[in-house]
Amino acid sequence: MLIVMSDVTEVRCYIEEYRNPQGQRAGRLREKGSGRKVDLGSAPETETQKFLLFLSAAAANRSVMPDVFSRDRDDDAIAVSGEVDFDAPDELRFVFNDRLSYVFV
Repeated sequence: MLIVMSDVTEVRCYIEEYRNPQGQRAGRLREKGSGRKVDLGSAPETETQKFLLFLSAAAANRSVMPDVFSRDRDDDAIAVSGEVDFDAPDELRFVFNDRLSYVFV
């Protein structure tokens, strides 16, 4: 579900798990319902690491919030909000700045 408030957009996301080219488990954000990719923009390496730790908390608590890994079930999600850089049918990309936030809901 996409919510636009003035110049800030909020979207509910799930974590899609997949295998990267090296065969390791990885995850990416996708919008609940539509399945389009959600990108947090160009972030410094330290911020990327913080985000990966955030995602790993979901994996560690999968039994408590299983819907955070489901495209269709909406009890658990990651709410991402901020300024949008690119909005297309297959991708939503945010601007990485101080208005960007993500939280489990």
